[in-house]
Amino acid sequence: MPTTKILIADDHHLVAESLSMLLGTVDKFEIMGVVNNGWQALSFIETHKVDIVLADIHMPLLNGLEMAIKLREKPTSTYIIMLTMSEDPHHIREALQAGVHGYVMKSAEKPELIKAIKTVMKGEKYFSEKIINKLAEVADDQSPNGKSRIEDIMPLTKREIEILRLVVEDLSNIEIGERLDISSTTVETHRRNLMKKVGVNTAIGLMRWGLRHGLVEGV
Repeated sequence: MPTTKILIADDHHLVAESLSMLLGTVDKFEIMGVVNNGWQALSFIETHKVDIVLADIHMPLLNGLEMAIKLREKPTSTYIIMLTMSEDPHHIREALQAGVHGYVMKSAEKPELIKAIKTVMKGEKYFSEKIINKLAEVADDQSPNGKSRIEDIMPLTKREIEILRLVVEDLSNIEIGERLDISSTTVETHRRNLMKKVGVNTAIGLMRWGLRHGLVEGV
């Protein structure tokens, strides 16, 4: 596996340096540099090969979301993961519209951050569990732009996410129904719709899809 070249963009120096030290110990990860704002990140990417930018939303001069929009306009293959404390649905919608590839909470532990980077490097999206739940909550947003972007990335309802996770636990429809206080017939309907949405035909297929999108843990 080739080395993943990472740039950290965060104006909190202690956070940025801690991240650099934390990820610098991971095999096949190379920390290319640490910058303090979006303009510095864009300038760095113009002169260096960068695979992943870990960017905070709140930065001076040019914030992480503005940086993502400008980067998307450039001929680059660099991926952007927002690493932030914000669970604000407004920020999440803006991040989706900006075309970010991941959204991870700063409270995440090292294994999740590594997983997020590796997932995005495979060309897939990654969102922290808290953000997945927020995405499900705002999936009914009536804004055409916001709704289409959310559904492109997270097409499942909150109930379908719950059922997906229980299917992966190898529970039957009856057991899932008892757990969620709904009928087994309703579970079967959700399960059928779930498989249709993600394009699979088996529980194994659901598990693989959930793993790829960071919705379930490996079992």
